[in-house]
Parts: sequence; C-alpha cells; structure tokens
Amino acid sequence: MLHIVESVALGFAERMVAKALNSGPAPIAGPGGGAWQANAISRILHNPVYEGWQVAPRRGNPKGRFQPYPDNEGNLVSVFAEGVEPIPPDLMARARQVAAGQAFTTPEQAGRIGTVTQLLTDSVKCRGCRGGASPDSKNYRCWRAIQGVPCDAPVSVTRSVLETYVTEAWFTKMNTAQPDDPILQIAAERWAGLQQEPADAERMAKAVSALKAAEAGVERLAKQQANGFFDPPFDTHLPRLQVEARAALAKAKKEVAEATPKQLDVSFLMEDATIRASWEEAALPLRRDLLRLVPRRVVVTKGRRGYNVFDGDERVEIHWLDSPDPWASALTPEDLEQAA
Repeated sequence: MLHIVESVALGFAERMVAKALNSGPAPIAGPGGGAWQANAISRILHNPVYEGWQVAPRRGNPKGRFQPYPDNEGNLVSVFAEGVEPIPPDLMARARQVAAGQAFTTPEQAGRIGTVTQLLTDSVKCRGCRGGASPDSKNYRCWRAIQGVPCDAPVSVTRSVLETYVTEAWFTKMNTAQPDDPILQIAAERWAGLQQEPADAERMAKAVSALKAAEAGVERLAKQQANGFFDPPFDTHLPRLQVEARAALAKAKKEVAEATPKQLDVSFLMEDATIRASWEEAALPLRRDLLRLVPRRVVVTKGRRGYNVFDGDERVEIHWLDSPDPWASALTPEDLEQAA
C-alpha cells in the first residue's frame, strides 16, 4: 500500500494509479481479486487502518466507511505488531492533500471521463455542513439540502458571480506571488503532476517499488553482516554482494528521479497581462485545471435574508494550499472523501 500512497503524494491521480496497477505484464489484483478502481485508492487514503489504528464502521453510514476505534478510555487502538511501521502520517497527509485537488487531470483525460460544464464543480463547499455545493444552470446549492438532508445553513449562490469572484481572487493570488513564494512551487508541482499520462504513472509505480526493494536489500545485507552471516570463510562473498546492493539502490534512485513529475515553468502566472491572456485562450477543462492549482476548496456562507447584493469578501473563504488547512483537525475520513 505504501507505493500507492507515495504515487498519489507525488501528484498522480487516483485513476492513473489504478490503471497502472491493472496494466503491464504482471497486473496486481485489486480488493477482492478484481481490477483496481479509483474509489479503492481513495478508500486506502482515508482508512485509518493504514495509519496503524483499529477501525469500526461509522454508525449510520450505509456505505460502510470506517473511523478509528477508541477503547473505553478514549485512546486509539493500534493494530500493528511491534516493529511494524504504519504509513508515515506526513506522507499520508500529503497524499490526501494532493488527491483533494485532482478532480480532473489534463483536458484530454477529462474528456474521456465526461464533460463538466461548470468552472467550480467539486470545489465549492457549503459552510453550513461542509458538504459539496452542486451546480445547476444558475446556482451552486448545498447538495444536502437538495437531497433533503438537514443542513444548518444551506448555501445557494449565483454561479456566475461566484465564479467571477473566485477567478479574480486567483488572479490576485498568483500576481502578487514573489519568485520564491511557496505558492509557485505548489503550482508548478501540481501542474506537472496533471500532465502525467497513465504510462508515466505505471513507470513511477514500478520505480518506487524497485526502490523499496533495493533499500530492503541493503538493509537485509547489513543485518546479515551484523549477525555474523558473513564471518570467515563466507566473508569472501560480502564485497561482491555489497557492490551489487549499492548498484541496485543507485539505479533505483535514478529511475525514481527520472520518473518523478518534473516542474514546469509557471512564471506566466505572475504577470496580470499574461495570466489573463492565457485564461482567455483556455477552454473550460484547462481553466478548471488552472483554477485548481493552488486553492484547496472554496467555502461559501449562506446569504442574509433580504440582502440580494453578493458580497464575496463576506461570504467566500478560499482555503489556499500554501496555508495550513483550517478544516484538517475537524474533518473526518468521510468528509475528506467528499472533499476529494
């Protein structure tokens, strides 16, 4: 599971990882023995068991999603044997963060998945329930309210005014960035990741797997040496094995470096004239990709009754990726899946 999480953290979309696992001369069987699906990758990212915690079905959840299981004193219960390491929390957090911004990849891939006609589809969240806000012909509306599910303050906002406000905020965010601003680093990394084709995802998955095997080989050799496995007369084999292990490790590191998505030049995003010119020339799928480079989500508050003028500064809060996630501590795995 580690290489799955690492692949997503490096910028590969969940469906690309699934396709890589299903392809090649030796495809890897998915859950239940069938083919991998993107939603299976998402469940791995949001299942606490891979972080080492015992899980239990979330009460009242017909989809069977899980939550950490606390003991009678409220402490989380570990399921790993002593010495077994879970997936590093920072790596898992990075993978979840990356997956949350990958509703679509390149325009060509988006076309294969289906046509999306709204600029902020999957990005708008309702402040009242933290669920999604679904677009219709004129508005973005709290999907829970649409489905008849209770929401304390269901949002409804005119689609055109919200899209204009968010686009202008994005222009401003990028135009005011300095050359060494972390936001440009994030934009470059995510833009490079969006350009990766399924073949590149497969190559990356294999390279990461080979690297892990090479690292394990070096560690195993060191432990054998420490335990006297290569004491005389068997010490004559040790130099050759060490050279082979180091060569395998160096080769694997090189393959990972070559397969890692390369940063692209996003300096055009720093000038108002060039960014607006690029925006005007871009089709909707490309605009969606550009707009998702640095915002984590767009949170909209319910408007005041009888107040028909849209005040974006009052009603809209954009969570940018270069700042700590204000929802991170309160989000459940279920919420994170909905935000993805």
